[in-house]
Amino acid sequence: MNRVTIELWLWLGEELKGDFESRSEMCSAREEVIEEGISIGDLLIRLADRYHPIAQKLFDKRGKEIHPNFVVTYNDRVISPQIVFKQVLKDGDKITIIPMYTGG
Repeated sequence: MNRVTIELWLWLGEELKGDFESRSEMCSAREEVIEEGISIGDLLIRLADRYHPIAQKLFDKRGKEIHPNFVVTYNDRVISPQIVFKQVLKDGDKITIIPMYTGG
């Protein structure tokens, strides 16, 4: 079994009912135990199945995609949405999901 950390910068602390650690007003985190061979996308499907706010605001299970206004980092490196279902997680990995900001 592998342990990975998932951080959500989405102001969902209250909605995630204490299953996620509140690291700040807008950051929630959780250590998840997963089997070998699980991809980032597989993990997001599992989280969306368990947590309605994640399914509603972050991840479309039917289309198997992250909503377009979010960026995913894998071990602090931004990854393409096409990589989400290809990148297999290893013990100690960290996934961070951040809203995409624009402006100037």
